[in-house]
Formats: sequence, C-alpha cells, structure tokens
Amino acid sequence: LFKADQHEVIADGERPLHQHTVGGEKRQHFLVGHVGQLRRDAVCTVDDCRIGSFGSVYRTCRSKLYKTHSKEINMSLFLSSSEVGRRIVAISDIHASLDLLLKLLERVKLDDRDLLVFDGDYINRGPESLETVRFLMRLIKERGNTVILKGNIERLGEWYLRRGRIEDIIPHLSDHKKNLLLDWANEAGFDHVGYDNLELMRPILAKRFAAEAEFIRDLPFGLETESFIFVHAGIAPEGDWKESSEQTILKNDGYLASGKNPTDKTVIVGHMPVWNLPESGSSNCPLFYPDRRIIGIDGGTGVKSFSQLNALLIEDGHITWEFADDAPTVRARADWSPSVQNEFLKFSWPNYFLEIVERGEEFSRCRICGSDRVGMVKNEHITLENGKPCFSANSTPLLLECTAGEELYLLDRCGGYCMVKKASGDMGWIPKDCI
Repeated sequence: LFKADQHEVIADGERPLHQHTVGGEKRQHFLVGHVGQLRRDAVCTVDDCRIGSFGSVYRTCRSKLYKTHSKEINMSLFLSSSEVGRRIVAISDIHASLDLLLKLLERVKLDDRDLLVFDGDYINRGPESLETVRFLMRLIKERGNTVILKGNIERLGEWYLRRGRIEDIIPHLSDHKKNLLLDWANEAGFDHVGYDNLELMRPILAKRFAAEAEFIRDLPFGLETESFIFVHAGIAPEGDWKESSEQTILKNDGYLASGKNPTDKTVIVGHMPVWNLPESGSSNCPLFYPDRRIIGIDGGTGVKSFSQLNALLIEDGHITWEFADDAPTVRARADWSPSVQNEFLKFSWPNYFLEIVERGEEFSRCRICGSDRVGMVKNEHITLENGKPCFSANSTPLLLECTAGEELYLLDRCGGYCMVKKASGDMGWIPKDCI
C-alpha cells in the first residue's frame, strides 16, 4: 500500500476463494491481495496465483517499490487467487516476543495454502526485536502466501538511525527499555546507548543493519480481500479507505473504540490492546464490533502485565481464533464455583487511578477516579503512583469456576487466591487450594 500509479493484474480462470451466506444470499469471495506494484510490462497468469506464488510476486516487487512515505497512499496491485478453501491467519502486535510467535504458529498448524497476514508492531517492549525482524525477513523469503504490514512502532527504526533527535531518543528509551536500537547496539559491540555515544554509533548501525532497517521502513500499509481490510490501526471515517493518511492507518488510537468503517468490508486492526476496551470483559481475545464491522486482535503482548498473542483464523466465512501465552500451566485439583461474584471493575486506558472506597481482606471496593465506575480490585494489584492509588496491572476481580483436572494458565498468586486463565481466554481468580 503506497502512492504510485495504478497497475491492475487479474488472473484469468479465477474461481471463488470461498462461499458463505449473508442475509440469505450466497456470496463468493476471491482473495484480492494489495501487495506491491509490478513493472508495467509484468504479466500475471493463473499459475502466478497458485500455492507459494503470492509471496514470490510480493518479494519481486518489494525491493524496488515500497519507497514512499507519502501521507496520501493508494493501492497499486490487485492479486486474484483461483484457490478454493484458503484460510487467512492474521497476527498483530508481536512486540519482539519471538518465542511466543513461534508457539502460536505451531498452534495454528499452518498449511502452505494459508494466507498469513502480520498486522504490524514487531519490535520493542519484548526481548527479541532484532531476531523477530530477521525471522520475518526469512519467513517472507521462504514461505509463499505471507504478507507483512507496517505498524506505527516500525517507524522507530528510521527515527533511531536518522530522523530522531538524540535529546528525544534517550528519554524515550526509559519507556521502551527493551528496544531495537539497544539490540543493534549490543550486536555491534556497544555496551550501552546514551548521550555520550549515540551520535557516534548511528552511522555504524545504519551501515551494519541496513537490510533490517530497510525491511521495516518499507513495509506496505494495508491488505484488502473481497471481505476484509487489514491495517494496523484504522482507516479514515469517510471516502476511499486507501486514501487514508499514514497516521490514520498506523496510529489511530481511538479507532477500535469508536472509529467508523465507511466500507462494506470488515476492518481488522491491531494497535490498541483489546483489554483497554470495556467490552473485552476479562479477556485478551479478539474483540468484535459487528455493527461497525471492526475486529481488534491485539492481545497486549509486551504491553500488558497479563497478555497473550492472538491469531485470527478466517475460513469458509467462519472466524475463530487461537492464542499463545508463556505463563506456566497447572491443573485444578478440585471443583470450585463462587457463591457470590465480585462487583466487576477494570481500568480502561488511560484511566487507572483509584479511590479506595472500602478496604477488604482480599479485594477492596474502589472507584476509578473521575468516573462513577465502582467495583472490586485485588489488594495486591493496587499500588501508589505519585502518592495516589492506581492499578498495578491489567487486573480483574472476576471469580472463575473450575473443574478438577482442568488445565489453566497460572498468572499470579496473591493472598488466598490464584489468578488464572482458562482455555477460553477468560481470566480471573480461584482459591489457591484449588491448584
């Protein structure tokens, strides 16, 4: 996705990707991938759309053509698939958690025919920024049917090396303590990044890591199929979505909560952790807004204390998901069901300061400052910031039932309770004696 002359290539003999029924009407859908611009004399045949060729065409195009940083951007290539039954696997906001990504890819059991879409934000926050970038670079060379889109965080690569002011970058590193710049510096033999050496190291890093920097800089911004639009953060509220500004596509903080979708397709975004939306309840699983035709898939990896990496699975008109979590698993020792449920309360970013209304032995009744929202918070998940009580984690007061032998993710141990996650993705508390 970028600003360039239009060049449309559609294969002959195309067959429907899949069929599903909407409002009683059977619809056929073709995979239409917006990937790059072919040369004007390029020819796309039916064979170009067979297994593996999607990625091959993508690789042919990307080295020359993803060079624009225009705020006005348009699609330039339409690939039409002739395959029936293709599954789409969408993953977003990996945030340098390569081990978690590998675990998730194993869980979804990728087939060569699957269209694998990465929806942005691959670096920073997690422990393996550089290795995650290199993995994605290898993946797109070795595997067909793979599309890697740009997220707002990928803009930091160029900012670290060239565009950013040192007086801005160094304070930024105190927030992004794990980051691509530090990975680059460590591999190049620097023991730290600071005011005293960043100016010196920048040309060294730019030369040594030119391939990785160019890869994340030149990633495309969007992918469109007959039924779905994949972008990192959102699209413009009106007009042709392909004319949305770069900022709207890459860093549209309010889109999942209240953004408009002017298209007749479903927009799939990452960027905003679903936990930040009240509708997500006590889960980091993909969040659906059917009335606006928007799906959020950011499970908070690298950002939230309790998170997961999601994969949205689209096949034959049906949508499901898988997730991966690096928390240890345990089994419940006994059946348990709460006799009374806690009054539900969680923070919705950026409102996380609390007024403690009534202190309890395990959970305290609190009010989110500046609102009338009142509920219970686990005592150990309340901390002080500048002397004011606030959430210390993306906590939930929900009490869960469990069944003897049930496998659970163990997230935390506090007082007489353990915070766990069920296979469904729901998080909450059970008595510690149940584990």
